[in-house]
Amino acid sequence: MSWLRHLVLRWGARNFSLTCPHCRHPASSSSFKRARFMLGDEKLVCEECGETSVVTFWRFEGLSSRPDCTEARRRAPLSDSRH
Repeated sequence: MSWLRHLVLRWGARNFSLTCPHCRHPASSSSFKRARFMLGDEKLVCEECGETSVVTFWRFEGLSSRPDCTEARRRAPLSDSRH
């Protein structure tokens, strides 16, 4: 059962964008092909700056730097949970 969970985790993260957390340069197509099925604790080296980081940081940076996400955050009103 563990191998099935492992496979599902890899498959679920395959389309997240990858951006270097150090220089904020997007992963090249060859790096993306190699790293798209990596799990969070596996390391990826940036081709631009040469720094190594775990894939989780690459995915987090890729998700946080997407223009539609940052634009939606700016436009969305803050909800006040006390009311």
